Amino acid sequence: MRVATRSQIRSIEKHTFNEYGMPSIVLMERAGQAVADAVLSIADDATEAGLRPHVIVLCGSGGNGGDGFVAARDLLFAGLPVSVFAVPSRGRPSDDAEVERAYLERVAPEQTLTVVADEEVLHVLEDLMDEDAIVVDALFGIGLDRPVEGVPADIIQIVNASPAHAVVAVDIPSGIECDTGRALGTAVYASDTVTFGLPKLGLYMGTGAEAAGEVQVDPLIYPDILLEQSTIRVELTEAPEFPERMRTMHKATYGKVAIIAGSPDYTGAPVFAAEAALAAGTGTVHLVVPERIADVVRVKVDGPIVHAAPGDVLTVEAIPDLLPLLEDASAVLMGPGLGRDPRTLEAILLLAGSVKQTLILDGDALFACVGHLDVLWKREAPTILTPHAAEFARLVGLSPEDVEQGGVLERARELAAQASAVVHLKGHRSLTVLPDGSVSINTTGNPGMAKPGMGDALAGIILSLVGRGITPGLATAQAAYLHGLAGDVVAELTGEESVSTPDVISALGITIKELNAG
Repeated sequence: MRVATRSQIRSIEKHTFNEYGMPSIVLMERAGQAVADAVLSIADDATEAGLRPHVIVLCGSGGNGGDGFVAARDLLFAGLPVSVFAVPSRGRPSDDAEVERAYLERVAPEQTLTVVADEEVLHVLEDLMDEDAIVVDALFGIGLDRPVEGVPADIIQIVNASPAHAVVAVDIPSGIECDTGRALGTAVYASDTVTFGLPKLGLYMGTGAEAAGEVQVDPLIYPDILLEQSTIRVELTEAPEFPERMRTMHKATYGKVAIIAGSPDYTGAPVFAAEAALAAGTGTVHLVVPERIADVVRVKVDGPIVHAAPGDVLTVEAIPDLLPLLEDASAVLMGPGLGRDPRTLEAILLLAGSVKQTLILDGDALFACVGHLDVLWKREAPTILTPHAAEFARLVGLSPEDVEQGGVLERARELAAQASAVVHLKGHRSLTVLPDGSVSINTTGNPGMAKPGMGDALAGIILSLVGRGITPGLATAQAAYLHGLAGDVVAELTGEESVSTPDVISALGITIKELNAG
């Protein structure tokens, strides 16, 4: 499924109205119905759990508020108790929203609709926000381009501090910038977001990725040809497919890969990467580690073939012996746990320029590349970079806080183009960015995966998929999906607190089996 920016969704709306003759108020009706359906489903579950659900609908004066008025009306007709709070704005109200508001006032019982004119009304709203409440956030939509202030900000704070059973955002949580996921002042933290036509970028980036909760996409009645246009170059990653293994195949059919990793302080990283590559289906894994830790690593692994590079850490002196081994590999991973000894950083750069196969750079290899992107774009074979937020910030000259807040997609595109590399920005809702600017967004995974070694395991899975012939961009996106899904399988069994890297690696097999079963 493609993911749209504000301008792209506005263009889709314009073409729907002007070229297909669809009245805008018809789309508003359909959007409001979609929100009402989502709320009714939540209310049914709440009733079964012994709650007495009632709905609080917060409406702004734009199109988003109009969707809220429609949802409120449909929920009233469905028999739910509904309270509507209309928040005036500085601008001219939407004509369609005014029509829907007027209709609601005619059909709703008295006292259903309250205009938020002063702080006394906020006290009334706060009193309604109990454990049975389902809040519909229809204050601001994708058009918001300024910080939320004043009464709307006060309302959002009340929502976020409330014990409400659920908060359903209409199209995008109020206060989230559509294209970046940044919080504009203060933002609603929803349990669910019902978004229309196509999901919006801001639902998967920065603060928006956390604020959106569970995202439901309703295509409404937009023409399919508009939703599927190729000019929209961001999409959600789809589940990978693993072809059935032929009985006549052998180890080399599924890739012969090499990993250069490890140092005296980090003996676990190479193990995680190698074991993940094997668990994801690789035929043969050659694991190169410094001689000082080779025996330790051999004790920890069974499947990989462990090679000892001379010395305590990786140095340039080891390169002549490594190159023949690497030449026989279908893909190479370098970086997990290598450390930042100056001799190692020098060796990394020399190897990056010498390896003829697809090269995945992770961890300390990324540190070595800061200020040396020319080494990467000069490579003839594909390169994949897998930074987390701090590593990405270092590569592009941002602070880690800037990365976490959102708005980094264009910088990731710049890095991918400058390095002529696939860039996989790790984190919640990770991004895979190709040199041509196309992007895949991963939606699997959970907070329990914020544990040591997870990045090493992901790098090993990417290596595995590249090694068996999948194109670098697709392999990277699908590896992130598979890695996150395996983490979700573990979390379902043990709870998020106890998710560990070894458990995620062990779960890769059952995860792939379930994917193949459909």
